[in-house]
Amino acid sequence: MGNYSAVRQFTHYPNIRRCTAEALQYGKKRCKKVPNEELHRATKRVIDTLEQLTAAPPQGMTLTELASALKAPKSSLFPIVHTLCELHMLSLNSDTGRYCIGYKAYEIGNVYLRRGGLTTDIQTQMHTIVETCGETCYFAQLVDGDVFYLYKVDSTEPVRSVVSPGQRLPAYATGIGKALLSGKSKDELKRLYPDGLKALTPNTITDIDRLSYQLDEIQRNGLAFECEESTQYIRCVAVPIRRDGGVIAAMSIAMPVFRYDPEKEALTIRLLREAQLRLEKLLKNADFNGIM
Repeated sequence: MGNYSAVRQFTHYPNIRRCTAEALQYGKKRCKKVPNEELHRATKRVIDTLEQLTAAPPQGMTLTELASALKAPKSSLFPIVHTLCELHMLSLNSDTGRYCIGYKAYEIGNVYLRRGGLTTDIQTQMHTIVETCGETCYFAQLVDGDVFYLYKVDSTEPVRSVVSPGQRLPAYATGIGKALLSGKSKDELKRLYPDGLKALTPNTITDIDRLSYQLDEIQRNGLAFECEESTQYIRCVAVPIRRDGGVIAAMSIAMPVFRYDPEKEALTIRLLREAQLRLEKLLKNADFNGIM
């Protein structure tokens, strides 16, 4: 489910910065679809710039690197990044000449994550889980073969999973991702992962047939498990959240391996199944499409 760390919380932007451009990207997808060539070019260039910096390393990118990645002349990009910096959507490190996502983008991302009347209901279920079992809880959806983490409630334990809202991980490598993929056929998996399944750890599933077999099991019993497949020393249990027969989201509980035992597993499964029933009832007639 991601890296874990002893008691430290990240207060800078690397995790936060992912959220806004993802929100912009998938908010854009919910608008009426038009051919790419009909999109407003200047607006698209701004969005492309934000998305590129979202995917950049934590130290950001120089104007030269950004121009190369976007295949655009520096002369046309400079007014864009300059304006975005003035509006605090980007920040510029004057010592290194590198651009990063700015604090205004963080504000926009938080509005995106708070939207919708069901957010409180979902997070209430998550808080109940964390208060009972003491481990980190996630709520996510599937985006282009990746888990897109929408909500998270942290464990109070000093060693815990630290994947953040707005972050993405390959779905096949995580418990919550496999819950999201449950019900997918082998052909659908091949379309989602045309380049195959790349290993994140020695335990990551890299064979489509093996993944398909696991997903069939998840479809039958409603539970997904991960054992150090996305990050070493982290285990995860997850359940799909369904509506009208299809998986629209998933919820998981993640913990370090040294706290995972049969008793904790049984408690985790019970809590997830109870939350699953409540959320599926809430979502049955609710206007919830998340980022899809």
